[in-house]
Amino acid sequence: MRKMKLKKRRRSPLTLKEIVSGVLIRIPLWFYVITIIIPFVFMAMNSLKTNQEFYANFWGWPAEPQWGNYTFGLQRSGILDMFVNTIFVVAGAEIVNIFTASMLAYVIARGKLKRPQLLFGYLLVGLLTPGIICLIPVFFVALILQMYDTRSVLILVYAAFNMAFSVFVMVAFFKSLPTELEEAAVIDGAGYSQTFWRVMFPLTKPGIITIGVFGFLEYWNDYLLAMTLISTEAKKTVFLGVMKMQAANAVRTDWGPLMAVCIFAMAPVMIVYAIFQGRLTEGLTSGAVKG
Repeated sequence: MRKMKLKKRRRSPLTLKEIVSGVLIRIPLWFYVITIIIPFVFMAMNSLKTNQEFYANFWGWPAEPQWGNYTFGLQRSGILDMFVNTIFVVAGAEIVNIFTASMLAYVIARGKLKRPQLLFGYLLVGLLTPGIICLIPVFFVALILQMYDTRSVLILVYAAFNMAFSVFVMVAFFKSLPTELEEAAVIDGAGYSQTFWRVMFPLTKPGIITIGVFGFLEYWNDYLLAMTLISTEAKKTVFLGVMKMQAANAVRTDWGPLMAVCIFAMAPVMIVYAIFQGRLTEGLTSGAVKG
């Protein structure tokens, strides 16, 4: 057999119109990237400065890095204990949200409901509702249920607030799975719940990662809900610790330790996003194309 030689196709040179359009698209994107990077660089530089260096030139590099700012900031804010609270609350909210949203999405996508689109549309109204307008009703509901100032109320509220987006994503994934899988499971004697847990749910791993990462970013960065529903110092979350550090500097602000605490609070979010960035993009595009 003769070996066929594949000739590489030469890319045709870009036209002037394509070059100009490419530049016009990239310029706003670069400006957007710069506006995101500059605050991080600003905090990183100033977290290693003394107050004198900060007021002298807050855009300059520190003459000698003050690593003690991190130790002092962590001790003064008590943020390490709040880290434990936040991890517990975020983990609980993730579990409740993922399993509840997955079951509800499966019922909408595959269940024998008369009008599943009405339920789906009702849930999607949550995507159009600003969370801040629900603060006062949620506060009074927590009081009535005697759940105010507990970690449980934060777990339930976080999971509920992110439910609409999670169901929206998971419905697309369940619709993308072939019905032959369920038919084969039924033939093998599996019930409705067994089909879901053993066959369908494991196949939606990209969707689970997607809603898990988005949920983590939202739960970890929350300040308003935690401030409204938690009052005891021992139950507060990370960003309440950041505000505590800022409030402690009412007379004289120690900018170095304050910036150090901010970086420490943001580090888990940056790490999680860096790890799951590829999976996150894959999950969103997969659900959008197949669903």
